Amino acid sequence: MIKKHLPTLLSIVTILFLWQIVAITVGYYAIFPTLDLLFVESFRLITNSGFYEALAATIFRGFVGFALSFLLSLFTGSVAVHFPFWKKFLHPYIVIIRSVPVISVVLVALLWFSPTQLPVFIALLTMFPVLYQSVVNGFEHVDSRLIEMSTVYGFSPWYTFRKIYLPSAKPLIIGGLSTALGFGWRAIIIGEVLAQPLHGIGSGMKLAHVYLNVSELFAWTLAAVVVSYIFDISIHLLSKIRFTKFHKSTFKQHHVSERNLSTKEITFSNLTKSFLDNHLFKNADFQFTSEKVYLLKAPSGKGKTTLLRLLSGSIKPDSGKLKSRNCFSIAYSFQDGRLCNWLTVDENIHFVLSNRKIKNSLTAEEIQEVIEKLELTENLHQFPNELSGGQQQRVALARALVANADMLLLDEPLNGLDNKLKIKIMQFLNDYIVKNKPLVIWATHEDIQLPDLETEEISKF
Repeated sequence: MIKKHLPTLLSIVTILFLWQIVAITVGYYAIFPTLDLLFVESFRLITNSGFYEALAATIFRGFVGFALSFLLSLFTGSVAVHFPFWKKFLHPYIVIIRSVPVISVVLVALLWFSPTQLPVFIALLTMFPVLYQSVVNGFEHVDSRLIEMSTVYGFSPWYTFRKIYLPSAKPLIIGGLSTALGFGWRAIIIGEVLAQPLHGIGSGMKLAHVYLNVSELFAWTLAAVVVSYIFDISIHLLSKIRFTKFHKSTFKQHHVSERNLSTKEITFSNLTKSFLDNHLFKNADFQFTSEKVYLLKAPSGKGKTTLLRLLSGSIKPDSGKLKSRNCFSIAYSFQDGRLCNWLTVDENIHFVLSNRKIKNSLTAEEIQEVIEKLELTENLHQFPNELSGGQQQRVALARALVANADMLLLDEPLNGLDNKLKIKIMQFLNDYIVKNKPLVIWATHEDIQLPDLETEEISKF
C-alpha cells in the first residue's frame, strides 16, 4: 500500500518543502505565510461552522452546473453523432463558446443573474464544450459492428444506447468529465469571487482579500484544492465501476410452452447487390425453408456473408423483394464474434435475453446445456480479451443459440476449433436444430455433418 502511494506522498512533501523555502526566503509572512501559519489558519477555518456552509454552497453550485452541462452535452452530442446536419449546425456555437473569453461573458452575465446563479452559469459555460466534445468523440468511436449486432437482434434504440453506446464511449467520456470538472470547479469559484453570494469558497476568498488576510486566502485556496483532488479521485473510481454489469435477475425468462415449431420460409426475388464495381448478386432468387439446413460454400469474396447480412436486415439490397413466413426473430453467429468487451462471457451469452423480439428463449437448464456443450463453463467469468479466437467464436455461437430465434444465421461458427470439438459441436447443433426447428443458413468452408438433418449446398450465386 505504501509503495503504491509513495510517488503521490513524495510529490506532496516536495510541494510543502518548496513552499516553506520560498516563504522563508521572502521573509514577509503577511504576504507569503510559512507552513505553520498556513496550517494554523486552515485549522481555524475548518473549525468555523461558516466554512462548511460555504463549502456546501460551492459544491452544490458545482453539482448543479455539472449536471446541467452533462445532460445538455449528452443530448446534443447524441444528436450530433446520429444526425450530421445538427453536428454542423451546432459546431459554430461550440467554437464560439470555447473561444470567447469567459470574463467578457461574465461581466455581462453579472447583469443577468443573481449572485447565486452566476457561478452555475459560468460552470455551464466552461464545462459544456469539453463534455460535448468528449461525448461526440466517444460515440463516434463506438464499434459499428456492435451496432449492427444490436440491430440484428432487435434491441430497442434506448437499450442499444444504454448497453452499447454508453459503455463503449465510457473511457473518452470519463476523460472529458475529469477535464471539465477541473475547469468548472475553478470557474465556479471565480464566479463566486465576482458575484459575492452569501456563502461560498469564492466569497470567503474575496473577504480575506479585502481584509488583507493572506493566510486565510491561502487556507481557502487549500480547501478548494483538496475538494478538487477529491473530485479527481471520485472520477478515477467512477471509471472503474462496471455500470453494465448484469445479474441473472436482469434477464426476463420467457415462457417456452409455445415455441414456434411451424415451418419457416424466406424468399428473396430478383436480388441485386453491388459494392462499387463488385456485383455480388444480380437478379438472383433464393428460397429457404426450415425443412433443410442450407450450406453456403462459395469461395471467399463471392457474397456468403453479404447474403447473411441481407437476410438479417442489417444491410439493404439495391433491388429485390424479401418475403418471409413464420420468421419473427433472428439470431446471428457472426464470424468476428462481436462480443461486448465490457461484459463477461456469461453476460455476453445472456445479453440477447433482453431482446424485445425474443419470445421463446431457452430455459435456464437449456442455456446451461448450451454452455456445457460448447465447453465454456470454465470461461464464464472471463472477458472477451482474455479468450482465444476460437473461444470467442463459441461465445458468439452460444449467444445465438440461447436466443432460440426463428432464423439462425451462422457465419463460419467453427473457425479456430480442433476437429474433435468441431465434431462434438456439430452433433449438438444437429440436436438443437431438430428440437427447435429454426430456419438455418450456414456459411462455411467446412464439411458439415448433420446426421438427422437434410442439407443443401449452395455454391453458386
